[in-house]
Amino acid sequence: MKAWILPLLLLATVTGTVLVGGFLFVKPLPNPSLEAAESPAWDAVAEVIDARRAEFEVASVIPFGSDTQINILALGIDSRKEGQEQHCDAIHMLTLDVSDWSIRITSVPRGTYSPLPPGRDYADSDYYVSNACAFGGLEYGVNQIERIVGVQADYVATVGFSQALGIFRVLELPTTDTLQWLRHRQSYAIGDPQRSHNQAVFMKDMALRLLSQDGISSVLMHILYSLVDTDLDFKTLQALYSAYRASDIASRPDDISLIMKPYFATQDYHFDPANASAQIDTLIASLQGRLPDQDLSNQNLDELQAELEAYLRASLASSASVKHVYIEQLWRQLEDEDVREELHFRVMEKYLRELQAIDHDQAVEVVSDYILEKQFYGLIDWEEKGRDLLVTLVGSG
Repeated sequence: MKAWILPLLLLATVTGTVLVGGFLFVKPLPNPSLEAAESPAWDAVAEVIDARRAEFEVASVIPFGSDTQINILALGIDSRKEGQEQHCDAIHMLTLDVSDWSIRITSVPRGTYSPLPPGRDYADSDYYVSNACAFGGLEYGVNQIERIVGVQADYVATVGFSQALGIFRVLELPTTDTLQWLRHRQSYAIGDPQRSHNQAVFMKDMALRLLSQDGISSVLMHILYSLVDTDLDFKTLQALYSAYRASDIASRPDDISLIMKPYFATQDYHFDPANASAQIDTLIASLQGRLPDQDLSNQNLDELQAELEAYLRASLASSASVKHVYIEQLWRQLEDEDVREELHFRVMEKYLRELQAIDHDQAVEVVSDYILEKQFYGLIDWEEKGRDLLVTLVGSG
């Protein structure tokens, strides 16, 4: 997605719980590999990486035409491992007015009433917009959201649970605390509408940070973009980001306005990354003994992490495709960096085996982006493993 709107998508953190049970631990197989050549063609690999990086650096001027407003629907998707019945659990329409370079964020609480598609019996409590996405599919859900907001989306950007955590890490935010802040609703008298507004406040704060005069590099922008599913192309994103930075909107915070449909009286609460744990503890303390056992706040993080790791290792050991694991970037939910990086590489490696036979160019792009990401994080050992994979791909092209 877009770099500046990208943080706006951190709201995807409003996604549901991890739900990663039901799999036994599977001893990992010996690390499968696309064997690198004994004498890596480093020059050829360097050319590929430089060419990929250059794609992000090319300046682009996108004509906006006569329409002065661009509407981008940003959705946080409650994405389970199997990707079924995905709820739209964070809903924000971003309206970019390129006549005065202002931004309006229109938030829709997930529990807002919405009709559901015919064909099945629904409980009275099912008729809300989050379920419109789950029961009718994303296109149906988007149509219902557009009806509530009153404008049609020019672009749609979605972020799943795993991608949201990846975005937090890129922006150097505490993953668990940020997730809890953006999901929390029980401490507020009006519940979900205040949570939805909190997400919008968070997005505004992140947008002002990324649109400051320091800005962000094109490579970092692309890493963020790769964590979002969107039909907004990268060059258009770059043009919008550059134009909004040039407009000095970071010094005009009032020109990023927040509204809600339907209307609720809300308050502005800001997430404090430097004191996140204390901020979250204060919220949770007021609810002690009142939350259901299945609430994420009451679940054992170590157990959830172990179950997810077991699921990923089982996926690697299975003969089934890992495409859905790769596309949903499930390894990003793991907090242990060593385990996360190992499984990222192994999932990518297995996915490449599936991909290179049908789309060699896409396989090269996947590995090139992996290398650039590891460069950004300073993970030299994993960067070199990625280069070894790329040597094999370049040699087979």
